Amino acid sequence: MSNAPSTTDAEKQLCYVRPAIPSNEADRQAEVLRLNILDTPAEERFDRIVRLTRRLFDVPISYVSLVDQNRQWFKSSIGIERQSTARDISFCGHAILQDDALIIPDARKDLRFAGNPLVIGEPFVRFYAGQPLRGPNGHKVGTLCIVDPRPRTFGAHELDLLRELTTLVERELELGDLIEAQKEAIKMKDALAENQAELAKTVEDLQVSQRQTEEMLHNILPSELAAELRANGHVKPMRYEPVFVLFTDFAGFTKVAATMEAGELVEELNECFCHFDWVMGKYGVEKLKTIGDGYLAVAGMPNSTPDDAMNVLRAALEMRDYMLKRKTEREASGHPFWDIRIGLHVGPLVAGVVGVRKIAYDVWGDTVNTASRVESAGEPGRINVSIDFHSWVADQVISEPRGPIDCKNKGEIEMFFIEGLKA
Repeated sequence: MSNAPSTTDAEKQLCYVRPAIPSNEADRQAEVLRLNILDTPAEERFDRIVRLTRRLFDVPISYVSLVDQNRQWFKSSIGIERQSTARDISFCGHAILQDDALIIPDARKDLRFAGNPLVIGEPFVRFYAGQPLRGPNGHKVGTLCIVDPRPRTFGAHELDLLRELTTLVERELELGDLIEAQKEAIKMKDALAENQAELAKTVEDLQVSQRQTEEMLHNILPSELAAELRANGHVKPMRYEPVFVLFTDFAGFTKVAATMEAGELVEELNECFCHFDWVMGKYGVEKLKTIGDGYLAVAGMPNSTPDDAMNVLRAALEMRDYMLKRKTEREASGHPFWDIRIGLHVGPLVAGVVGVRKIAYDVWGDTVNTASRVESAGEPGRINVSIDFHSWVADQVISEPRGPIDCKNKGEIEMFFIEGLKA
C-alpha cells in the first residue's frame, strides 16, 4: 500500500457516480442515530468480528461502517487509518441501496467507481464486497465490508460466509439497542422535532446533489444511455442507420478571432453555441460535441422518428437565420462577426462511450467524415446537403442543384443548396 503510485491532478478528475438517496432516508437516518454508537470509541465486540472477517477472506482491509448524513464512519476497521470518508465517495453509500451484498470485482473497470478518489488514491480499492447491515427496526444503517487493492472474484460460498458474519454484527447492534433503549427514548423525545427538521434538510441537500449528478450525466449522454451507465457501469456500443448528421463551422473564424479579445471571443462562441443547443432541444436533435468552432449534432440515434430528416433541416434553417440576424446586428454596431456554413448528410454510424477520464459519447463512420466534407464544400450563410440527404426531403424543400462537387478523399458528391421549405 505504501508503494502505490502517486496520483496526478488529472487522475483526480476521473468520473464516478455518487450514491443515490434511499427513499426511506429519514427513517434510516433516525435508526442510525438511535443506535447511539456514532463517534464512540472502539469496542472489542465489533473488533473481534472484523478481525475474523479479515482472516477468513484473506484481505488487507475489513471494516464495519455506519452511513450517516454526510459520512461513512468506521465503528471498527483494520487496514484503514482514517476514521471516516465522505458519503458521496463511499462504496457503502451504494451498498445500502441493495438488499444483498454489493460486489465489485474490479473498480477500475466499472465506470461508476473508476474515478472514485478511494480507487485512484488511498486505499486504492480494486475489489470491494459490502453486505448491508440492518438495525433492529430493519433499516439499512451501514455495512460489513472487505476491500482488496487487487481484483478478485467472489463465489457463492464466500457470499454466504459474508452474510453469516453480518448477522453477528446485527446481533451486536440489537444487544446495544436493548441496553440503550430507555436512555435513547428519553433523548429522542426531546430532540425529535429538531432531528426531523435536520434530517429533512439533509435529504433535501443530498437530493439536490443527486439531481446535479444526473444533470451532468445528461449533459454528456442521451438520457437512455445515462440510465444504462448508472445501471450497468458501462454503455454498449451500437450501430444506427439511418442517422442524419448536421455539421457546421464559422467561415473565416481564425481571421476574425485574431481581431478579438480572448473574453469577447469566448463570449461570442458561447452565445452562438448556447443558442444552437436550444435549437437542438426544440427539434429533438442530439448535440454530440463542439470541435473548435465546429458543431456536430445528429437525429436518428439512440431513438429514431419518421421526422428525423426534417427535424435536422428545420434546426439547420433556424441556425442559419439566427446567424444572419446576428451578423446584421454586430455589423451595425461595429463588432466582428462570423458567417456560418452548414452541411447535412445521412448514413450509418457506430456510437459509444469512450474514455475513463472525462467520458465522452462519440460517433464513428464515414457518414461523419462525409458530412464534414459537405459542410466545407458549401458557402457562407447557406445550407449544403448531399444527394443522399436531399432524397429524404426533396418534395418538401426549395433547393438549388449544384451537380457533382469534388471532395477531398471522397471523389465527386452530388450536392444541393437548400433555401427553405415549400409553403
